[in-house]
Amino acid sequence: MPPPNPFDTPGTASSSDNEDDPEETTSTINGIERVPPGIPPSRMQNGSPGKLSLSKSQRNHDILRAKSEVLDVMINKLLPPEETDFMVRNLEKEADEPIRRTYSRGVPLAEVQESAIVLRVGLTFLPGADKPQVNRLEETNMAGREPHQKDASWRVNTAGSILVQFDVAQNLQIVQTDQTRKIVALAKQRLHDNDRYFQDQRMALAVKSHPRDMVTIDSEHVHLVDDFSTEQWDVQGMLIEVDGFSLWDLMLNFRHLISQGGPGMSDSETSMVLERMIEDARRLCTRSPILFRMSTRTRIISSKNTRYGVDHGPMFRTLTTSRGIREIISLSASYYNSLDPTDSKGTAQGRMRPKFLQMIVLLLSLLNNDDLAEIKDFLESTYGLKSDRRSLELCILKVVPLLSINSKVFLKSLVPAIEGFPLGSDHTDHDSHNWNIVVKRILEDGYLLPGTIPDLGRSPLSWIVQWPDQGFKSSFIFNSLQYSGRLRTINDIPPIELNPNGSLKEVTVVLTDDSKFIIGAEDLEKVTCLTRGAYPVQETAPARRIFDLIIRETPINAELYKAIQMTNSVIGRVNTWLAGPMKSGIKNRLLKKGARKADFLNEMLGSGRLTRNIATLRQQTLAVAYKVEGRKISRTDALRNMTRDIRILDGHINLIDARWCGVDPRVFSQERKELKQALENIRAQVNLADQRRTSLGDDVDLSDEPVARCLYPEGSNESASPIWHDYAAWCHHDTGMLTVEAKQTTVSEVKWLSDDVIELSLLTQPSKIFVTPLKPVPEGYRNDEIKVNDTISFVGQYIAIGVPEDDAGRAHYQPLIMTNYLRITGMEEQNRSRRGMNRGQRMETKVLQCFR
Repeated sequence: MPPPNPFDTPGTASSSDNEDDPEETTSTINGIERVPPGIPPSRMQNGSPGKLSLSKSQRNHDILRAKSEVLDVMINKLLPPEETDFMVRNLEKEADEPIRRTYSRGVPLAEVQESAIVLRVGLTFLPGADKPQVNRLEETNMAGREPHQKDASWRVNTAGSILVQFDVAQNLQIVQTDQTRKIVALAKQRLHDNDRYFQDQRMALAVKSHPRDMVTIDSEHVHLVDDFSTEQWDVQGMLIEVDGFSLWDLMLNFRHLISQGGPGMSDSETSMVLERMIEDARRLCTRSPILFRMSTRTRIISSKNTRYGVDHGPMFRTLTTSRGIREIISLSASYYNSLDPTDSKGTAQGRMRPKFLQMIVLLLSLLNNDDLAEIKDFLESTYGLKSDRRSLELCILKVVPLLSINSKVFLKSLVPAIEGFPLGSDHTDHDSHNWNIVVKRILEDGYLLPGTIPDLGRSPLSWIVQWPDQGFKSSFIFNSLQYSGRLRTINDIPPIELNPNGSLKEVTVVLTDDSKFIIGAEDLEKVTCLTRGAYPVQETAPARRIFDLIIRETPINAELYKAIQMTNSVIGRVNTWLAGPMKSGIKNRLLKKGARKADFLNEMLGSGRLTRNIATLRQQTLAVAYKVEGRKISRTDALRNMTRDIRILDGHINLIDARWCGVDPRVFSQERKELKQALENIRAQVNLADQRRTSLGDDVDLSDEPVARCLYPEGSNESASPIWHDYAAWCHHDTGMLTVEAKQTTVSEVKWLSDDVIELSLLTQPSKIFVTPLKPVPEGYRNDEIKVNDTISFVGQYIAIGVPEDDAGRAHYQPLIMTNYLRITGMEEQNRSRRGMNRGQRMETKVLQCFR
């Protein structure tokens, strides 16, 4: 029986595919000539400005090359089959036709096999390419509208890709695991369960034998849904769209770190990789907003077969899965153990540990329940992270920035993420009440949520961060969350800051050629995204010279798009002729055989405007990226897009030419002459486009971003203070008061040493303590933070400040009003006698204090 809802009260066998022969200079993939990485700089396209500049570090160059090779192999294994006939049929204006395709061990077959079992496939697709798209998705979910079903080809191609699991091994080889047999077994079980109620169907099922390694996917049986529980599915997949380059870089950098870490890498090298991963994480947060929405949390938690990738034209392309991320995390123990948790006094390892833990939490946020359960014990024994789902979600809330379109969506998504059950629809108007319950319930598990003066101090419930009038729309309110239980690693992990020191106007960056420059903070994202323009950068060297980092954008498929525009013009004329009055004999020659009505042609859309963006500094090329409609893609995908568009364009031309070749030359003579000339002009543009496509294959793979990492000032993402004061805290459910059992004292002197460091002298101890506010404090409000004669309780890494409810003083038993928290950053060391140190330590005296 499930527990009562407190919110009801108002008020694998795997095999590796053969890789490309490393001795082969070129290879053909799906009709595309592919030049493998490693081509000498002399073969770079002549039109590229400046000379080629690779990283000075051979190791960095090897990493870049490995990333490119692994990504190419992954993409090639996920290519949908060529369907020239289907593409030609699509030229004619018809409804979205169903598609059926049979797969044998995950490989598509040329013919549909009637003996193969037909799968029922449920997919949930969460687009996350940009913030407006994510906002629209949240609005759609709020309105309860059905998800868009995509087209038949997309559904079949994507469902077919789910039959195979791809993972990146530790040696960066692609490991392919076929899941067809397991899926067939589940499908047969579903049919057996359904057919037990229908005798005739049960007999048919008994007679018909389905191969174990073969399935058929029918677009009519593939549905995009929001809730998998509405039907029975043989295959289901949660497809989450992310910025592929950021996620890919983060995963491969992480794998490189844990495979080469420890004795194999110096502190400076390890720090460099970690900094790069931090930058990857920031870019992932910025460019994959769907991952960092509060509403996405419950989707990931409860999902099965969770996949992260990109929506690329004809299909969703999976880059990694929840299981793949789980395996990467499992490999990280050896590296983490080399980071001494006691080495936290400013040394390299002490600074690396919290950053590494940030990456662990970020990766853990991508795991579903099934994969989390597999490594729960590993996480608790290795990292000291409390890893039941509720505790992990609270850790994610503290470390990972999660946003929502409004406070209603935030709270409605927060409750099921940490409680496991939804917030009832009849209680969504009681946001403040529900929030209070959340804070009380996490306190029962040892989690204390500190606040600041604007958040605390009401009576009653002065200790609870109050729900503001506009509510909370982000998880930033959990940045100071503290756990008092046995596994307290959560307290050592600072929040990931998307924009550390956001007040900075300039940031020091390391470029891909290992040079250091200062760049304007507002220009950083534009440079990172290779947005066209000139951006001033300044040397960090004593000369402090200023240069322009120039980003040029050149179209790649301009000739192709001119050909498409010309073809669409011809199609419009042809459709006009077909729609007009015409003798039946002539019209029959223009129509395909057996047609009962005019077969109008569809205009061609193309894959999108394709550009090459090149970043240069002092005549050296730092980065090259390829974009389609402003969105970054790989060079291989750029080649593939052009090849596909040229093939479809040829289909248009041939179809138009074939229709008119049988018409009597004496009829439409002028039109035939104009059409012939137009088709010749189009073919000329197509030939130019094909030459451009061929030259694109000679480009060298460089970094797709000129900035390797950012060097933010020290202090950003600092680890937590090693100082800890044991305490216990609980809430009285009848009165709502908080009782804290902790060391308590009174402030005797307050001295502000800087904008964020306060020195406190205390009545009961000779040593001074140093604290810092949880948020920046304007100079005129400093006296409000803490005053002489304030009562403070030492709770873990914080001091909790209480004041009497009135100014007339209080009796010792009177409850206080919680007014503020300050973080302890240091304590003055006191010399103590070492005599008797092994006979046990005297316990500090703790007192009980209630807060109204």
